Amino acid sequence: MMRVGFHVADITPPTGASIPGGFAPRPAEGAHDPLRVRAGVFVSDHAALALVGVDAVSLKTEDVLRAREMAADLSPVPAEAVMVAASHTHTGGPANDVLGSASDEHYREHIVRQIASAVAEAARRLAPAEIGWASGAAEGLAWNRRWVLADGSHETHADPEREDVVRRAGPSDPEVLLLTARDVEGRPLGFVGNFTCHTTIMGGAQFSADYPGAWSDMMQRATGAPLVFLSGAMGDVTQVNHRLDLPQRGEPGVRRFAHALAGESLKLLADMRWQADAALAVSGEVLRIPMRRPGPEQLEADRATAHEAAPDDYSREVVFARERLLLAQYIERVGRDRCEVICARLGDLAIASSPGQMFCVFGLDCKRRGPFEHTMFVSLANGNCGYVPTPEAIEKGGYEPTLCRGSRLAPEAGGTIVDAQVRMLQSMA
Repeated sequence: MMRVGFHVADITPPTGASIPGGFAPRPAEGAHDPLRVRAGVFVSDHAALALVGVDAVSLKTEDVLRAREMAADLSPVPAEAVMVAASHTHTGGPANDVLGSASDEHYREHIVRQIASAVAEAARRLAPAEIGWASGAAEGLAWNRRWVLADGSHETHADPEREDVVRRAGPSDPEVLLLTARDVEGRPLGFVGNFTCHTTIMGGAQFSADYPGAWSDMMQRATGAPLVFLSGAMGDVTQVNHRLDLPQRGEPGVRRFAHALAGESLKLLADMRWQADAALAVSGEVLRIPMRRPGPEQLEADRATAHEAAPDDYSREVVFARERLLLAQYIERVGRDRCEVICARLGDLAIASSPGQMFCVFGLDCKRRGPFEHTMFVSLANGNCGYVPTPEAIEKGGYEPTLCRGSRLAPEAGGTIVDAQVRMLQSMA
């Protein structure tokens, strides 16, 4: 019989720490709700897996690697079977360098230790369990945020009422996937929830886990068990819909999302089918993917822009100039980017992860091509390699493909990642 355990640890920074996700540093005025690490550990006779959700905009790859090694030293889960995914909350702490906002090394160390601690404590709580999984949908919450214009170019967050806006440039994915475990007496031990949307609802100057934290809290109140959030292929998916007269920002928007997701989860739980001896397998591969390089003329112009700008100038032009200069240094240092893909199987449920902010079409493609009935597609796991747009998006423009440290991979990256995921899933089928 499989054994399962869950644990939640706090990573809320102090007041005054920076909130990354914008073009300029944003000191926090406090915490609206806690930031957390949530871990679920699954152990069978032949394999072990840890699924860890972190309330952070993203995590540095080196921090994830250290956290996984520490977790492996403290638990029965091998480092390569610890999947750590950031929720991408834009009201998280300084866990990574994002545009004009720098990370904080002391806070990063705290996150590393809390990830390892959460996995270790979840493993200490291992109990014989049945697991179940089910798929539902939360329609009307998330939308593709890129638009095709009349001249053929693409624009992010265009106003659809403009005469030159033709249609949305890509799909969205309303699927809600729920994995759950219960003990031998039928009590829920914990959940893993998967949904596809940018975590940009709360906003403001206070720390917040946004809708993933609210979803987990609602499940905890309803069932007594926490939910580990794994973000889907949300690179081009948002909650914003100019034609929808419902809350999309702030606490009302978060509450609306959480009610919809928790409600769908409880519906799925009511009809859940349970297995005591579901197959468990984990596979991983480190891909080395080429990056897009800023050209010599671009770098010369960027040096001039950065040199002339004041240190506190966080205008878009200046921030992206600094970003491209830093990207050129990074490419010179590493050559190709490290993108680790980890996939897992729990019964007939697959989990396919990557370290990028994958465009939605890639998640749908992986689900369609994979051999399992249901597939959780997970972005920003195992590190951070930035946005992963389609080749068309890179050609047609918009915010996400703008060349910087947060959008650097070559046009073929998304296809390469999905091919690797499908290959691994097929090997476990």
